[in-house]
Amino acid sequence: MYSGQFLATLSAALFGISPVLCKLVIGEMSPALLAGLLYLGSGIGLQILLLFQGKNSVAELRRLPSKLRLALIGSVISGGIVAPLLLVYGIKFGTASEVSLLLNFETVATTLIAWLLFKEQVGVGVWSGKAFILFGSLLVIIKSEGALTFSIAGLMVIMACVFWGIDNNLTRDIEEMSATVLASIKGLFAGTFNIVLASIFFSGTATTFQVMSSLLVGAVSYGLSLVCFIEALRRIGSSRTSTYFAIGPFIGTLLAFILLGERPPMIFWVAAVCMLAGIIFLYREMHSHLHEHTMRTHCHSHIHDEHHRHKHVDNSITVPHEHQHIHEPIIHSHAHWPDIHHRHQH
Repeated sequence: MYSGQFLATLSAALFGISPVLCKLVIGEMSPALLAGLLYLGSGIGLQILLLFQGKNSVAELRRLPSKLRLALIGSVISGGIVAPLLLVYGIKFGTASEVSLLLNFETVATTLIAWLLFKEQVGVGVWSGKAFILFGSLLVIIKSEGALTFSIAGLMVIMACVFWGIDNNLTRDIEEMSATVLASIKGLFAGTFNIVLASIFFSGTATTFQVMSSLLVGAVSYGLSLVCFIEALRRIGSSRTSTYFAIGPFIGTLLAFILLGERPPMIFWVAAVCMLAGIIFLYREMHSHLHEHTMRTHCHSHIHDEHHRHKHVDNSITVPHEHQHIHEPIIHSHAHWPDIHHRHQH
């Protein structure tokens, strides 16, 4: 169970450093080109990893049911094309610390969508934490220079988080495809689309160093981070994964302070404290009750635990492995999250 928490935290750390790294390399580059290079770097890096793993991404895509293919298309559009475009424009015109801290809003958007559209169970403790994060986000984007206005860059980041919230909930259900293959497909398609878009409709110059740096940042902060995030989604659900993911923006804010010399106003630090309080609420959340598992057959990476008691020819297998397997009916009670085995109604 705790492996899902670790993966979400690792994903957050890798993604949290990306606004600062992007701020360092963007220069006069078109934001659309940067968005495309980040995701293309993610796709290329993961394809290299798949070659070493001996996995065939095309074969997995062909086996995907039509309903889940629609979810994949929605995921690519919302999380791979629209959200990165909005984010890089926020990075271009805002500060790295502002962008980093506002990325915490993704956890609010993800949870709201999971609750409203996907009927994921969300407790009072989770809502309390989200309220603190929402209030902190408002403090960051509101400007009070003479008249009350909103930061345009901040609003772009907020909208990016909304589209990533949609993406997170769509991605959660694509469990028949391995996380590496799913992230690779998203990176290749979304990256190529945004690069073509940038070459047709946007102007800007980019050096070889900027292009290579963007691809490298994409491979690590988007590709590897996305694989960890998808695995966490499957193990602890959308709202809980986004909760642990909230550590990333604080890492980015700290790097902006150290590497870029940014010195945000006092209201920024008040917002940071509000968000930190909200995250503490979320980390304390625990959920346990008597629940029933019906018989089902599916394929995903797993170890032999209380939910996976099937037999193997080689019963010495102890490491995570992946194959088609059957879950027998069972009724029990334990602490759990809405992962792929616990999406029951309450």
